[in-house]
Amino acid sequence: MPAGDDVTARTAARRRPPDAPEAGGPPATVAGNGTAGFSGDGGPAEEGQLAFPADVAAGGGAFFVADHANHRIRRIDGDGTLTTIAGDGLRGFAGDGADAARARLGFPSSLAVAPDGGVLVADEMNHRIRRIDPSGIIDTIAGDGSRTGDHGNGDGGPADRARLDAPCAVAVDGAGSVYIGEAGSRSVRRIDGDGVIGTVVAATGRIGGSGAADAGEAFLPAGLAVDAAGQLYIADPPGRRVLLLGSDGALRVLAGPPDGGDGATAVDWSAPCAVAVDGQGAVHVADLNGHRVWRLADGAARVVAGPDPAAGEAADAVAGTVLRYPCGLAADPAGRLLVADNFHHRIAALPLTVAPSLDLDPEEGEKPVPEQELEPEGELEPEGEQEPEGEQEPEGEQEPEREQKPEREPEPNRGAGSTQDGDGGPVTVQTARLLVRQEVGLEVPRGGSELIHVRISSTDPWAPGRVEHHFRAPTGFVFDGRVTSAYYRADRTVLPGGEPTGTVRDDGRSLTVTDEPRLNIPGHPAAALIYTLGVRALGDAAPGRYTDGRAVIAGRPEERLRASVLGDDED
Repeated sequence: MPAGDDVTARTAARRRPPDAPEAGGPPATVAGNGTAGFSGDGGPAEEGQLAFPADVAAGGGAFFVADHANHRIRRIDGDGTLTTIAGDGLRGFAGDGADAARARLGFPSSLAVAPDGGVLVADEMNHRIRRIDPSGIIDTIAGDGSRTGDHGNGDGGPADRARLDAPCAVAVDGAGSVYIGEAGSRSVRRIDGDGVIGTVVAATGRIGGSGAADAGEAFLPAGLAVDAAGQLYIADPPGRRVLLLGSDGALRVLAGPPDGGDGATAVDWSAPCAVAVDGQGAVHVADLNGHRVWRLADGAARVVAGPDPAAGEAADAVAGTVLRYPCGLAADPAGRLLVADNFHHRIAALPLTVAPSLDLDPEEGEKPVPEQELEPEGELEPEGEQEPEGEQEPEGEQEPEREQKPEREPEPNRGAGSTQDGDGGPVTVQTARLLVRQEVGLEVPRGGSELIHVRISSTDPWAPGRVEHHFRAPTGFVFDGRVTSAYYRADRTVLPGGEPTGTVRDDGRSLTVTDEPRLNIPGHPAAALIYTLGVRALGDAAPGRYTDGRAVIAGRPEERLRASVLGDDED
């Protein structure tokens, strides 16, 4: 693999292996600083930025991250140094046969490390499986880029000429056979050592004449893992099950709801979406919507991270305090369970022998954040595109210190530029200094829909009352009227937003949002507010990058919004 960028002596001096997580304690962060973005190559991994990491895999003394919204694969060496080994940051398909760091990926969703040290990538939106060899060259090993259709899927033929439909999971066994979970076809495919592909598991009605095992109607192979005996484990969120495909081809339910089947371990989880098997044969499962990680061993299941139902903790009551939508797992030979903590933009680590964790109780009055309000759909701008100085977030303002919660929660004053003291009386404060910026850049095909995320952060109290924010769409785009919001505290936990209303004007070119924002006030210690706005690229828009959008927050100076329209050959 490429060694990565040169680093300064100061950075080199700070390099060290990640701290081992403490048994029974909260998961340790081994990569990602908790803020979505792209940075940190050549430095300590825990100080770098990731963007909605989708999976993690370990092998060869390192671990690898599917940096989903950055369209990159990141590597963390044994000394904790972060580098990019694949992807230039732009969504697309390019680069086979050349340096992987200059290639293009399309939302990589899953990883596996092969016995020869190659890294396999489920390149989901390119409908391919890519392989990065130890020298850093990338190639396609499965999928011709087209989705399964009337012309068949290519079973029985060369894998690189077959059709894959949104490959979302990949695993490899000790003999080098590759397993692929497809979200579109709801099936699991296998590539044997001779490069021939076939279907081994499929949903009812999608089996055809393949001879594959029938997984039932509610089936989606979101996560795969293979144990030392060559058995395949399948995380199936719709069925709320983990399935086991034996070496003899027999499929059974390993764990699932109490009524899930004879011999299955009863687990009342929400959406098992990833699975990993450690060296002792214990099975670990990421429960996406339950914000938990489970451990299955000796016919029993227990929670090792996240809210524990056995302790009476509800998933929605503490969502975000430890894990937020965990979606990828890997058993590290160093004795850690690595977790892709998606909405915390980090890789977390647990000791494989960890005791059940107990989360802190939520602050009084906090409520769960509706999932649809935070679903990421934006993309990050490629490295090297510099923002104007006015849009850079000043050092020290990104994570203001958390304010202490008072004994009772007063309501904010309705007047602009004021808040309330502990006795409920108004306290006049200086005008709050706000930092307004767009969270991520967008690349949208003509006629496609996306989301723009506008972040407002401050270290000052801000409770202006009911105000209007005005937005202007970049050239080639219109607003569709979707508006949601969420608050982020300094400790990176999430609070539900209010109920902003949006009014579209000028045939969609303009959007007015009415809301009552609050930052850094007693009882509501949120340091940042993010508005999520729905946009659509016009069908006749000229391809190109446009930076003439505008955001005017509560009458403050405007900030620009940017987005790119993709041509038909760039989808």
